[in-house]
Amino acid sequence: MSSAGDQCLKSLSTSNRPPSPQEASVAEEFRQLCDQKLKVVDTRIAALEHALEELKAQRAIIEEEEHRCPDVLSAYRRLPSEIIGRFMELACMEDTESSHNTRTHRQVLSFMLVSRVWYQTACGIAHFWSHLDMDLTKSSAEETRRIIVKAANRRERAAELPLSLNIAFSAALPTNSQIVEFIHSLIPRLGALSLHVQVDFISDLQILDILFRHPPSAGALVWSTLHTLRISIQSEHEITAGSELSIPSASFPLLTTAAISASNSIYTSYHMPWSKLLSLDLGPIHQFEIRQYVSILQECITLRSLRLCMRQQIVPYQHTWSNSDHITNLPLITLPHLTRLHLENTDNQDARMKRLLSLLKLPSLRSCTLTILDNGYGSSILSKLTELFQRSECSESMEYLELNLARGLRYSTNMLESLFRQVPRLAVLRLSGYKMKGDAFREVPHSVRDLSVKLSYSRIDAARTAFINYLNLRFASSNAPMKAQLSVVDTVATAAIRRSLDTVRNDSDSTLDVVMD
Repeated sequence: MSSAGDQCLKSLSTSNRPPSPQEASVAEEFRQLCDQKLKVVDTRIAALEHALEELKAQRAIIEEEEHRCPDVLSAYRRLPSEIIGRFMELACMEDTESSHNTRTHRQVLSFMLVSRVWYQTACGIAHFWSHLDMDLTKSSAEETRRIIVKAANRRERAAELPLSLNIAFSAALPTNSQIVEFIHSLIPRLGALSLHVQVDFISDLQILDILFRHPPSAGALVWSTLHTLRISIQSEHEITAGSELSIPSASFPLLTTAAISASNSIYTSYHMPWSKLLSLDLGPIHQFEIRQYVSILQECITLRSLRLCMRQQIVPYQHTWSNSDHITNLPLITLPHLTRLHLENTDNQDARMKRLLSLLKLPSLRSCTLTILDNGYGSSILSKLTELFQRSECSESMEYLELNLARGLRYSTNMLESLFRQVPRLAVLRLSGYKMKGDAFREVPHSVRDLSVKLSYSRIDAARTAFINYLNLRFASSNAPMKAQLSVVDTVATAAIRRSLDTVRNDSDSTLDVVMD
């Protein structure tokens, strides 16, 4: 635009007068010129924006490719498979004594998904696959076949290691022949077998005979490597077999650990190589009489560990008695090598448990655990434990005592004092229950180096239940925001107790490691 045009537009912009026709023409010409320039600039901007988007896309691709390099060059890719395998072993190992001893491990699937190398490493660690866990209780024929195929694959990965099988199934399933055939195929390598069999009729119990004594094949079965056998027979109603449950001694030359429970099934007798056993777990066994316990325990001359569980299943709160429970001439049973005793009991079985304890003598006893089931009282058993310790003369060897007394903890102070006097060398004491009197620790031996007390209180649980019920009701009708909190807080008396604890801690010269909720 000419300088004259510029002067014209400048003159118009500084005044409010209407433009002349010549001035209006100049202004329109200037506007069209600006529009042309803007179109050129907009075109260049659009081209630059398109180029920028292309560059951003290229950058994203390059970054994605670059991210692969740290993964390729990362330290874990350079780890030898032996170190990867050891890491998996430590990460997957259960933190319990029994699982540590049997080298059982948790699921390693998460590690197998890291990479192909980790997958192959996990597959090559034989003891990851030596434990087979199969629940076929509600499986269809197709599901049963698929689970058996998976178990067979695990068996192959376990190489030549002894196998451990934990299997649950219903005896009424039409696929039982496949299950029995699979178990029999494992016999040459099976070290531990846990059976959980659901039965509904007497005829269902024949599955155990087929499994252990009468195989379809012509040859006799010899479980040459089996050292642990656990049998749990489960039924919703009472079943009377009218026969014995027999585990032939000749078929199990290495058997040292056995467990039998048949809460609602009745056998006339139980036979297995009792004299070879180092560990025995009995119960709950329905209508099992004292004379039957005595008959079995008399043969367990090499026993190191014994667990007895007495629980009435059919009629939970009705005392059941048999004539043999009142026999007075039963012999004293001495188990000279037994070091661990574990007792589980319900209130309605108190008399039976106390009767059996009065027949035992355990001179080598080092560990004893008593658990009262079903929130019972059961504190009267403590007096029989005291008598057992006296009779066994095991006061110098007893090191571990665990008493889970439920409601009975509140009412057993005097019996606890008598019991504690019999274990002057006790090193570990575990107590649990609902309530405890203030003088419950008066006679705890000074030899105790590890003390644990766990208390539960039903009124707190009732408050928690009411709290949750309210929240469920509240949010069933409204989603309005809300803040809720339920806390168990100290009282004034608790504050004084904590100060006393601090004083004891300070006076102990750092030798006391104590925690109190």
